[in-house]
Amino acid sequence: MKNDKNTNRPEPIFSRLGLPEQPVFLAPLAGVSDHPFRRVCQKLGADLTFVEMLSAVAILQRSRRTLEMLQRHPDEPILGVQLTGRNADEVARAVDWLNRYPFEVVDINMGCPVRKVVSGGSGSAILKDPERVYQTVLKATQSTDRPVTAKIRLGWDHKSINAVEVGLAAQEGGAAWLTVHGRTRADDYSVPVNLEKIAEVKAQLHIPVIGNGNIFSRQDMEYMTDKTGVDGVMVSRGALGNPWIFREIKGDSRPVTLQEWLQVVTDHLRWQQEAYGNRGIGAICMRKHLLWYTKGWPGSKHLREKINVADDLQEAIRLIENFATELEKRGVQQRLPVHDSGFHTRFVWDPKYDMDRQLDRGVGDDGLAEVACSA
Repeated sequence: MKNDKNTNRPEPIFSRLGLPEQPVFLAPLAGVSDHPFRRVCQKLGADLTFVEMLSAVAILQRSRRTLEMLQRHPDEPILGVQLTGRNADEVARAVDWLNRYPFEVVDINMGCPVRKVVSGGSGSAILKDPERVYQTVLKATQSTDRPVTAKIRLGWDHKSINAVEVGLAAQEGGAAWLTVHGRTRADDYSVPVNLEKIAEVKAQLHIPVIGNGNIFSRQDMEYMTDKTGVDGVMVSRGALGNPWIFREIKGDSRPVTLQEWLQVVTDHLRWQQEAYGNRGIGAICMRKHLLWYTKGWPGSKHLREKINVADDLQEAIRLIENFATELEKRGVQQRLPVHDSGFHTRFVWDPKYDMDRQLDRGVGDDGLAEVACSA
């Protein structure tokens, strides 16, 4: 193993993976993070993206839907996979099976709040037992040569916040880094992210800590980093309809021009066509992305109405191109800001919340594929 200059310490994990010193990740978003969307975010500056969260049992049962989600595009330079499971042995066996796939990082989800997931003992349910956290990470690291990481919430609810204890357990088990979402399982997105608690975790761990929650702009990233000292950030809802957030966080604060927007959206649509075909589930899944992409443009209500009934991707491309032509004729050249600062705004409703919790989005479940994509 390569060493840092003049020391016996191993090379930092981010450097080993070819990541910058303070990386910016795209979260593994259920029902969203397929490879067309990941490629968009990578092109705009995301340092590491993840396959959407998978169920260990679905992996072990070779679920058709799960195997499809494991697909990696040749243009993806670095990619992680995230899974969750009902017990440490199940997770370890799934990690061992994933060794045949080309992923650089394996992340264990210990924070998913969805009822279907936690009722089966996965996701946030793992937080209730720090010993289980330790055993899960330990057995996973023993099952692969790749870095194993963990993503947690602050605790099950505000009466049982145990993020420091859980973080130390994950670290002792061999986690390469820890991602902390600054809410409990009981919180919805209207509850402010608790930066104080993230800072406590960072102060107690010697492995890198990634901050997650309410990152909607470079200002949010700077605010979280300043208040917590985290080693990087993970963007979740902030990337929905706004993959340009990654270049903004990297220091490019130019407004999104109409031509840039058109290029990115049509690229996404064509990559979706290549991956899934022109019609069917691929077209349905793309609707939510297109609805999110319309944020910040005047007169987009009529476009959204048409998108909601478009049943093929070629038609969607035509609608987007016609909309851009109309805006150009009206002299509209730049998109308006799509978010206020996430740390100073209470988000009462959010499409991702609606898709995950209210629709009870599961993981690796063939039967939920159509429901999840139609949100």
